[in-house]
Amino acid sequence: MDATKFVADSGTLRLVVYPGDNKILLAMSLPDAEVNGNDKNLAGFAIWRTSAGKPEAPLQNRITFAAGVHEGSPAPKWTDSDQAPFQKFRWIDVPPDGFDAPITYRVQALYFTGNGSATKAGPEATVTVSPVKQLHKQFRPAFTRGYIASQAYADKFGNKDIRPAGAKTPDFDTTPFKAQYEWLGADAHQQLFAFIADCEQDASCRVDMFAYDLDQPDVIAAICRMGQARPGRVRAILDNAPLHTKPGAPEIKAAQMIIKACGAAQVKQGHFARFQHNKVLIKRDQSGAAQRVLFGSMNFSVRGLYVQANNIIVADDPGVAGMFATAFDVAFTNDVKASPFQKNQISQAYMPGSATETPNLPKFSLALSPHSRWNISLDPMSARIRAATSSVLFAVMEPTGQGPVLSSLQTIAAKPTVFSYGTVETDSGLAVQSPTGEMGEVTSFAALTKNVPWPFTKEFSGGAGMHIHDKFVVVDFNGDNPTVFTGSSNLAAGGEQANGDSLAMIEDEAVANMYAIEAVATFDHYHFRKVAQKATQSQPLTLWYPGKPGAPQPWWQAYYDTSKIQLRDRCLFAEVPLPAGLAATKNVDWSALDAAGAEKKGASSSKKSGGAKTSAAKRKPAKKKAAKRKTAKKRPAAKKRRAKPSRAKSPSRRSAKRKSRR
Repeated sequence: MDATKFVADSGTLRLVVYPGDNKILLAMSLPDAEVNGNDKNLAGFAIWRTSAGKPEAPLQNRITFAAGVHEGSPAPKWTDSDQAPFQKFRWIDVPPDGFDAPITYRVQALYFTGNGSATKAGPEATVTVSPVKQLHKQFRPAFTRGYIASQAYADKFGNKDIRPAGAKTPDFDTTPFKAQYEWLGADAHQQLFAFIADCEQDASCRVDMFAYDLDQPDVIAAICRMGQARPGRVRAILDNAPLHTKPGAPEIKAAQMIIKACGAAQVKQGHFARFQHNKVLIKRDQSGAAQRVLFGSMNFSVRGLYVQANNIIVADDPGVAGMFATAFDVAFTNDVKASPFQKNQISQAYMPGSATETPNLPKFSLALSPHSRWNISLDPMSARIRAATSSVLFAVMEPTGQGPVLSSLQTIAAKPTVFSYGTVETDSGLAVQSPTGEMGEVTSFAALTKNVPWPFTKEFSGGAGMHIHDKFVVVDFNGDNPTVFTGSSNLAAGGEQANGDSLAMIEDEAVANMYAIEAVATFDHYHFRKVAQKATQSQPLTLWYPGKPGAPQPWWQAYYDTSKIQLRDRCLFAEVPLPAGLAATKNVDWSALDAAGAEKKGASSSKKSGGAKTSAAKRKPAKKKAAKRKTAKKRPAAKKRRAKPSRAKSPSRRSAKRKSRR
């Protein structure tokens, strides 16, 4: 099997590079003896990239030693990293031309020459990294960019909207938005429409679609074209929960268009016990045998593709496609009812997609819901999280509806020897778990819109609703048994018993790297926005340097302090052995999520998804409650929840869920 990470060690500077989908993670480390407050006062790292057919060029930093003005005029937005080094021990590069061919990186440590920002060259290392996104020939993960509220989108597209003004419709002309869609949808957009094109070009094939949110005009138009061209060979199961049938919902017209094109007998509208939450396309041959499948967290909607952080998997394998085909047939035959599906063999256990790693497929298995018991899918996931030995990285949405996943993430966050790190988005907003273990307060979506100091610019928020729609957890990504859990499942007990969903368990290093990079990129993106929101014209964000007013501690110091979690960060990604007796400080206060969960249970019908901050008044009692639980270690509570899964169907929970998808 080809390499899944690339390492260079000059004897002084260690460089480990992890290839992802269209992102590349570079991790650096220097021995303790190579960093001090005198002659080796670390300024940061300069990075150069050489890609096919292009000369070496430095990566650029938006943050510099002095912001605001530069030689009497506004400072440039970007500065070469040999003049403004990255003050981090890891950096994620997103090559502007994509990552379909090898790329060479040269990294050099820079040291300060004394007080002030002048620097001198230190050790360097060079690595050439090859793409691995299709390391397995018949298994391709792909990701949306997920950063419509970003400096990159503001710079590239001037914060243009992504659909026409006025009421949302599923049939507008997407031509004016083509460039934005390709950039925002990234590899997921490309893989989705390549899959659809394959189905259209093969006139003999049959096509089945599970859809939840459905308003992307090009997807709908393609289904309609195929339905008209091949009568009786295109079928659809569309969610008809209240969110998608209320007045003004674009899914109403989308369903009408598909029914007209494919025929009423070829379309079923239903929602199991709560939602038909799958987002799946299945290609079958002329006889109906499954050939390939596309599945994941990404809805076939404008928001799902171009606003939210999402992922899909394309599996060109008849066995894997056959599992989804069976699920479709069971749901279609039984009018999208939960009970027949729960009783069918297809929902009884994780099914092996590939028992071992092969050139075609990674080792992985698949669970398809609704299940008769949520334990079927979530217990193996919870056990793997709690058994983590080095790291747990995650990006999840609303796993607050009972079950063991959120409590397992909190438990492992408290373990000093495990690096835990990620984001959770709820109806109330976004919570970001810092590497110290704390889940910060739930805040509204953090677009930079007010008092934005140069060289930053105002951003487009993308509108109300969820922004991190991914649902994945990566366990020990560079350990002995790296594992990814991902799919459309919200990772909550109620959903696993009430919704049509998929949850894949993938045990593969290359795939784990891809999802780990996405988790880190998502965390860094939102953590930075939280920091940037505090910047002002008078106090802009600038790099650290010796003698910087009000900043006596060097930026690098925490990365060499055994009591700080930053040391674990450096050692984990650069694969440096941890010091003996490491005791990193961790604060596992997740009361912000407790408050969000309490608010969700009492949500009124007027509450908006992705809305304002959880109030201090609501957070305080939840914090006391969380502390009480932590002291008592309420294990029996988990048993109690198992005994009452029906709570997941309560009207207040259902009402809150309806608002969460947009």
